[in-house]
Amino acid sequence: MLLQAGGVQGVAPLPVSFLYTEAPRYDATAALKGGERFPSGAALELVSGGRKRALAPGFAASADASVSFDGQRVLFAGKQQPGDRWQIWEMPLNGGTARRIVSENQDGIAPFYLPGDRLVYSRRSQEGFQLVSVAPGGVAPLQLTYGPGNRVACDVLRDGRILFEAPHPASAARDLYTVYSDGSGVGTYRCDHGRDRHAGRELLSGDILFETAGRLARFTSSRAIQLEVSLPMGEFAGPVAEIAPGDWLVSYRANGAAPYGLYRWRTGQVSPEPVPAAANGAFQPVLVRAHAAPKRHPSGLGDRDGANLLCLNVYSSKLRIPEGSVTAVRVWALDDRGAAVEIGQAPVEKDGSFFVQAPSERPIRFELLDRTGKSAEAEKGWFWARRGEQRVCVGCHAGPERAPENAVPEVLRRTTEPVRLKMGGAK
Repeated sequence: MLLQAGGVQGVAPLPVSFLYTEAPRYDATAALKGGERFPSGAALELVSGGRKRALAPGFAASADASVSFDGQRVLFAGKQQPGDRWQIWEMPLNGGTARRIVSENQDGIAPFYLPGDRLVYSRRSQEGFQLVSVAPGGVAPLQLTYGPGNRVACDVLRDGRILFEAPHPASAARDLYTVYSDGSGVGTYRCDHGRDRHAGRELLSGDILFETAGRLARFTSSRAIQLEVSLPMGEFAGPVAEIAPGDWLVSYRANGAAPYGLYRWRTGQVSPEPVPAAANGAFQPVLVRAHAAPKRHPSGLGDRDGANLLCLNVYSSKLRIPEGSVTAVRVWALDDRGAAVEIGQAPVEKDGSFFVQAPSERPIRFELLDRTGKSAEAEKGWFWARRGEQRVCVGCHAGPERAPENAVPEVLRRTTEPVRLKMGGAK
């Protein structure tokens, strides 16, 4: 039964119920700076059969809806009182009392269900928003991301990885990244950086659809770069909800002076069709229906200190590093005060391979050195690895689409023991 329902005249209802966030203003870039995305408030609305009701009428603010795999429950970020911090809540979609999943002194936003009766969300910290996985009731929280910057969850992919947006170190824009549910294997989804990308969602085809500068683009399995989506004139605000292949529920406005509304748009259609929604700003559409649970990622983290990091060939790179020019790698880390400190060096073999053990759960970056000890190339940003993680990189900024040569790297022919690096210097 729909409570506080109100009809919407003049438009055909969608064949599926949906949720959306009603807000006078939505600043999607605010999370990049750790700010407030809904400075004038927000409220989740449930629409079914052309009629709508407030999902959580007793809340001062609510947003970021995520529907459970069985289509019966919804996670959301909410504030009970105007002065509260954003917290993660869950409630049944057929009505009932909301229960707080996580109770913290920091903001929690953008929750998503994970397989195995866990969820992931973004929690504010001194370094910025970080991804955290937790069981219902706040049991056994696990931080998944580390380092400076704000990281906001976008989706949970069908292969079990978590898709999130974060600043790209080479520009002021955001990019899309993935990480496994145990915090291992972090990396950018594609390496054609430079454009602002956010609000990514996985389609039924496996493509990743996202917003970039008010338009929509996608990543496909067959291309290493983003592909633009042919759209009507106007501005789109991600994320998008997929009704069926090529049939999307989108937040759209015809021009910058108009408010965003919800529209149904089919591939090749000249103009989007308005659907029942608010007139003063409608964002974050989510369909209310059962959907397949992602694969449960079996963690391969070993019970040992540090993380083993193997680079197969530093010359496999988009940076065009001259063959034979690199003799060593210097490893940097952020200390507890946030200052960059050198933690040691390791030799780079003639084939470009090196093998180190670095501190885990700590931001690190690599710098390649030439024969004179001068910097040949250096990472601009920070990454991390989990305790017990074993990670193999094809090269230095080679891109996730690059496959390695079928050869044993020289560093492993010489030794299978990594150069152990710790805070305070190499050991």
